Amino acid sequence: MAPVPGRPEKSEEDRDGGVTVEMLYRELSGANSAGAEPESPDMLLESVSDALFPDSSVGLDESVVKGNLEAVLLALVATQDRNTHGKGLMETLSTSFGADFSPGTVYPCLHDLEDEDCLETRELVRTKEYAIHDEDLSRGHIEAAARQHLALGAFLKRVSDNL
Repeated sequence: MAPVPGRPEKSEEDRDGGVTVEMLYRELSGANSAGAEPESPDMLLESVSDALFPDSSVGLDESVVKGNLEAVLLALVATQDRNTHGKGLMETLSTSFGADFSPGTVYPCLHDLEDEDCLETRELVRTKEYAIHDEDLSRGHIEAAARQHLALGAFLKRVSDNL
């Protein structure tokens, strides 16, 4: 929206007291934390939730996480420096997102991401650790999921505001 001549421009927070799509995208894209050390998935999810919704707690439904499992797994592998093996990723899904998935759900998804060249594996003694193989391809998967959620969230917010 273009500024109106003669009227002071309102900050994003002053417009309607809520979260704007621009605020959400900036927070998710890391624009507010340039140069900051990478955070653990728990800390990152908490800081994003606190920044976007300071007056309420945000819990993600397991179905939302499951519907975006590829993007979530890519994000977890990208943000964790250890425990990127299947069991460690399942533990992080449980502790960070409250989502408990079976190996029959997580491992096929990891294998699909490996087949797509998003992930590569490092063989360890008793397991495999996953690492990002193609950063651009992985970023594309994550950003596509983020755009879909931003668009859906903006749509739902606008409809709720007009009820």
